[in-house]
Amino acid sequence: MKLIVLVLAVGCMASLSLANTDAIAPKYGVRPTAPPTPPPHPSPKGGSDIDKCGCHEIVGKLKKVESNLLRLILNLRNKYGSVYSELLDMKKHVKSVSWYVGQTSETSENINEQLLTSSIAMAQIMQSIRDLTINQQRLVTKTFLTESILALEKRHEETRPQAPEGDTIYTSCDDERITQTGTYLVQDAFAEPTKVVCVLEFQPGAYTVIQNRQDGSTDFYRGYSEYRSGFGEFDGGDYWLGLDRIHNITSSGEYELFILLEDFEKNVTYARYDNFEIGSGNDFYPITKLDGYSGSAGDSYGSVVGVLFSAYDLDLDNSESNCAVSNRGAWWYTDCGQSNLNGLYLKGLSGGTTGMFWETFRGVNYSLKKSRMMVKRKQMPTTTEATTTPSSAETTPAETTAEATTLPPTDPTPPSKRRY
Repeated sequence: MKLIVLVLAVGCMASLSLANTDAIAPKYGVRPTAPPTPPPHPSPKGGSDIDKCGCHEIVGKLKKVESNLLRLILNLRNKYGSVYSELLDMKKHVKSVSWYVGQTSETSENINEQLLTSSIAMAQIMQSIRDLTINQQRLVTKTFLTESILALEKRHEETRPQAPEGDTIYTSCDDERITQTGTYLVQDAFAEPTKVVCVLEFQPGAYTVIQNRQDGSTDFYRGYSEYRSGFGEFDGGDYWLGLDRIHNITSSGEYELFILLEDFEKNVTYARYDNFEIGSGNDFYPITKLDGYSGSAGDSYGSVVGVLFSAYDLDLDNSESNCAVSNRGAWWYTDCGQSNLNGLYLKGLSGGTTGMFWETFRGVNYSLKKSRMMVKRKQMPTTTEATTTPSSAETTPAETTAEATTLPPTDPTPPSKRRY
């Protein structure tokens, strides 16, 4: 811009130098110059107009100005060329950036479409997994029911406890009229008389069987309502007494728990707990008492006091997963647990944790042959005092016999020698 102004200024100066100042002088109040004195007649020698007017200095300056202007024009042309080339490069870059932006937009749209498609596919997969889980649960149930029926047809009849005697209702398994192990109709603390297996092999006192599994004839993979009310063959076969009945009986007094286990190699073991009780259905049947372990099976109940009972349709365990589904059972689970005595009847090594296992006896991947859980009311100590007989001569102090206390066995005869 400065160069253009300079060029215009030089041009104006040149025009003024060549203009007739006498014509414009009056307009601006300038006295016109007097006409020059006519030069003397030229000499006979020749010469140029520049020589005649004496404008050598002005012409020289104008030539310098012209050369400067030419240099400026050349510099401007060079700068214009570089600026133009830079503009062309910028235009190319802008086009490249526009192309990348367009590609990015298309890629973003494609990614969004793929994410939407993936989300839909994931939802379909999750629905398929749910459907497969439900179908698998049904399939497992039907499969094991079929196997159980076939096993019932093929297996030899095993000795079972005697059937109930008519319609006789006994007060409990501690009724004095019950003299041997068998199935009896007892009232106990139940809402109505119920058939249970009473075991008298571990004297003193009689055990009431709350869970009996010996041949897989009853499917134990059931919902919460069935575990609440009880199910199975109460005349001496496989059965679960029912959480309501177990709560009623264990909350009616002080009870101990005895668990008898057997594998398919005829190894028999047991676990005994001095105190056992479960809560009510309003609290989802938590274990409220469990302590005083003894036995050879090992303690695979663990720290379960306060743990709620869970089934596949009501997940109340202390784990992020549904242990009843993964273990195919129903139990007081702590992080899918150390025991699963209501699991599937899989006959030995199962390769998983879905069988009827007790971790400290044969491990979690071995499904046991038999399991029997039974409770017994604790015997209260009794004291008999001898009478005092005075003598005719003198009165002697009364002699008091030692307390005759009846306690439950702390170490019963090894179960391996007993049949159940």
